[in-house]
Amino acid sequence: MTDHTHQSSFLKVFQDADEHIQDESVEDPFPAYLDGIDTTLAPFCPTSANRVLKALRMAQVGPNDVVVDLGSGDGRFVTASVAEFNASRAVGIESDSDLVETSKRLANQVLANNNTATQFILGDLLDLPKLVHDTHWTVMIVFLLPDHTDKFADLLLHHYRKGARIISLVFNLNEIPELNLIASDVPEGIFVYGSAAV
Repeated sequence: MTDHTHQSSFLKVFQDADEHIQDESVEDPFPAYLDGIDTTLAPFCPTSANRVLKALRMAQVGPNDVVVDLGSGDGRFVTASVAEFNASRAVGIESDSDLVETSKRLANQVLANNNTATQFILGDLLDLPKLVHDTHWTVMIVFLLPDHTDKFADLLLHHYRKGARIISLVFNLNEIPELNLIASDVPEGIFVYGSAAV
């Protein structure tokens, strides 16, 4: 494989995925309300590969981090956390079994034989696996419609109070006043919450 611009394997794999998704969504660019598919809680509208990297950079993800993505789609945040930022572990929770399988396949393409730090779990966001409650996450990623933020406020605050940074995509988390905004890019729809010391 030629490497003329030293493009990371994450960008290569997920930019290809972006093009594939864009081709499929030309007729319906915001597939949150497809007939017969309940994606209204955390709709699958993939964040571009470059925006994923920007959000993780803004949250200062690094080797000491344990990352969870609630509604992980095709696994791009989970994969990038490990492949690009050397997070010690990253887990995606996704309610669509096809997306879980896609996540595993894409993560394996990016990480090749070194894919021991990512995990993708089929799970209902409203009935999250015990693992989500019991693990000490340092970074949590959410993409929630504002109407649903209250359903996750207790969970987010529980981990936030233990030191987790929270990356919220597209929508801010103003409905949870205790959260301290430490970085944001409003045009890109990236909001990072954490303690002022981070």
